[in-house]
Amino acid sequence: MMPPASGVLLLCLAAAAVEDKVVPGTPFQRYFTQDRLGRRIAFYVSRDRSRAGAAPLAAWVQGTGCSSLFTRDGERIRSGAHTLLHQVARGRAVVVAVEKPGVEFLDRQADPANSRTCRQEFLKEHTLDRWAEAIVAAIQAAQTLGGVDGSRTLVIGASEGGIVAVRVSNLLASVTHVASLGGGGPVHLFDLAEFVRRRGLDADKEVYACWEEIVRDPDSTTKFCWGHPHRQLFSFLKTSLIEECLRSPAKRYLVHGTADEQNFIAGFDMLRAELAAKGRQAVFERIEGAGHSLDRPGQPEGLTAVLGRVMEWFLGSAR
Repeated sequence: MMPPASGVLLLCLAAAAVEDKVVPGTPFQRYFTQDRLGRRIAFYVSRDRSRAGAAPLAAWVQGTGCSSLFTRDGERIRSGAHTLLHQVARGRAVVVAVEKPGVEFLDRQADPANSRTCRQEFLKEHTLDRWAEAIVAAIQAAQTLGGVDGSRTLVIGASEGGIVAVRVSNLLASVTHVASLGGGGPVHLFDLAEFVRRRGLDADKEVYACWEEIVRDPDSTTKFCWGHPHRQLFSFLKTSLIEECLRSPAKRYLVHGTADEQNFIAGFDMLRAELAAKGRQAVFERIEGAGHSLDRPGQPEGLTAVLGRVMEWFLGSAR
């Protein structure tokens, strides 16, 4: 069965969550499930679910790239922002993070801006639709676990993960809250064009000429623009965060830094204006001086602070 069009709520039964192993030195345990495309999806669930009563679910969606959620640093295994989300939740929410299809445990991408070294399976699988399907399957499977309150679910994504998170909220009826951190606003072609113009380059040659090549061969995993294959770019660049937010039935929390040099603040301002004009409510957080990571100069804990505010918003509000 093919995935539904964006905006169609998914109500099908979840596949089982098959327990695997604890990730050493982390608060996460790995599980597997099968998605509607027949793929084996790996996901990780925080293990502090023994307290009395059930806790709601908070799912993390990482940004671009083919690195695993966990990487090795010498003898230690390091994890990313999903661990920060677990820290700010303080046991009040069950945190879920999903491994991208085509990424193996502990994979590490040498250059996050260049996908040429990623596994071929990842290059085939990483489209907006297929990535969202994997997350839907993992959330549904996690909701069947003990100690999980399925009446409220947050999906929170950063950068590219922002549009994916909102897409998931458009596919899965149980998603009640969604947050995008540094996810932009209009189609990302806007940010690419602005990026090259600020460097004195010609956007017609550097951006739109490449986009025309992508449109001519949209499924290619061997032809690249801006370090990424046509298949990925065509999928992500033809949809905007604005479109996804206008469709989303979930409560929205949208964050952006004014010094973001990847997704520019003008896009976030467009997003806010479009939602306001259409009567869509959201929490908008515009962080002065913060870059794409949401840190300010000399204040490296910006992302942790934002995750804390989003978590308090989620836990403190009803559907």
